[in-house]
Amino acid sequence: MVTVLDRLAALREHLDHLRYLRPQVIDPEALRNDLSLRNNVLRSLQVTCQAVLDIAGELSVRRGLRFEGYAAAIRNLAAFSEFPSSLVQDLEVLPELRDLIVYSPAAPDFPRVVEALDGLEPIENFVEVVKEIEATS
Repeated sequence: MVTVLDRLAALREHLDHLRYLRPQVIDPEALRNDLSLRNNVLRSLQVTCQAVLDIAGELSVRRGLRFEGYAAAIRNLAAFSEFPSSLVQDLEVLPELRDLIVYSPAAPDFPRVVEALDGLEPIENFVEVVKEIEATS
């Protein structure tokens, strides 16, 4: 069984990888023209999004909060005193981003991918909040 801590470890690893890759992504065209870079970025973004969504779902279940779909699991985080509402709002883009990566691999929205690379801070904050929750449970 995969635990929240396992998911956090994978999330941390892929966040670090995305930070490493970011300087190579000069612009959306760099992703369009470099298949290896594109695959690296898209895969790590996908794993990152999926880990956040899975953790949000697990936390929802633990607290008895019902949800249908990833967007609802993210919205459920607002019921946790540990998650600031601004953080929940920032994370609400992740289900759609994940779907774009998964369902449009042949023609991803490259400007949106670059934007996502520049918007990793909320995910970093999410990791810290979840670590605190896990440490106290």
